[in-house]
Amino acid sequence: MRILKTYVIAEHLKPFLLGLSVFAFILFMGNMGELVRIVMRQKGEAMVVMKLFLYLIPFIISYSLPMAVLLSILLAFGKLNSDNEIIAIKASGLNPLHLITPVILFSLLLSLLCVKLNDSVLPKATYAGRKLIASLGVRKPSIFLQQRTLIEDFSNYVIYIRKVKGNYLYGVQIAKLKEEGLPTSIAATKGEILPSSHEGIITLKLMHGTIDEAKLDEPYRCDRSSFNEYYLELKLPPQETSVSKRPKDMTIRELKEKIAEFQQKRIDISPLLTEINRKLSLAFASLSFALIASPLALRVRKGGKSTGFGLSLFLIIIYYLLFTAGQALGEKGILPEVSVWAPNIILGAVGSFLLWRTK
Repeated sequence: MRILKTYVIAEHLKPFLLGLSVFAFILFMGNMGELVRIVMRQKGEAMVVMKLFLYLIPFIISYSLPMAVLLSILLAFGKLNSDNEIIAIKASGLNPLHLITPVILFSLLLSLLCVKLNDSVLPKATYAGRKLIASLGVRKPSIFLQQRTLIEDFSNYVIYIRKVKGNYLYGVQIAKLKEEGLPTSIAATKGEILPSSHEGIITLKLMHGTIDEAKLDEPYRCDRSSFNEYYLELKLPPQETSVSKRPKDMTIRELKEKIAEFQQKRIDISPLLTEINRKLSLAFASLSFALIASPLALRVRKGGKSTGFGLSLFLIIIYYLLFTAGQALGEKGILPEVSVWAPNIILGAVGSFLLWRTK
């Protein structure tokens, strides 16, 4: 049995390294292009590009590992099945589940390592990359007004934007902080970044929204007013000012501290809760993929590598569609502690059921 398990693990190694290389290259090409263009516009040196690449590596690994696990299981077990080795193992009186156990344990180990990666290494690398870009003197509004993240770069403002498309903003939420009392809340369905006549100023044109302002004498009651158009000027932070951390730049401990701070100011904490669970959910994607891929691979007897690649692509698309939808729901305040776990729960539950039915 030990020899057989060693053989199965060896069969997984080659497709795992292949998948890791392929998916890492795809993610690299998809994310490095914009960073290189930023540097080239600023006449950056090759060393800057190299640093940006190094800061991108933890992100690439974080997303590539689960996909590589999925592909390696489908290809390895698919090969064993197509070569009738699974049938031979069953004929010898062995349960195929014994072959799956080391693969599941390996995936669990990778998930635990990814928890550390997503909670510590990745936030530090992301923050270092943002600081490096800021040091190049890039002052475009798009660098500051990024979608689906809490923005604290502007003095006395906390901004969240659901979607950014060019100069247009969608689902804008702004908390204007005060020295005393609760912040003023500004919400708009749509916005636009306007050209400003003053250097260092971003002018926002907000459309179709509301303003909620707490009363000083009755802090838990608000005066609400509506607007069709509302203009807001934001002063860019001085270039020498340190870059503020965003949720993706924070560890789980830092996010919990920020949650406590925002709760006191009555600022929506849904994006922060979602970010904590996003880090953990993504880390355990390897285990979820292993649970669903193992029984599927044992059932596929035809198609070989093409079937393995096709199944892996299908499961990856399903997972990340559910993951993106869950993240969007969580950031809107809909079950932020649970929504991003939906793909793990669904794939894990289906995979566990299929494993239970495996004989």
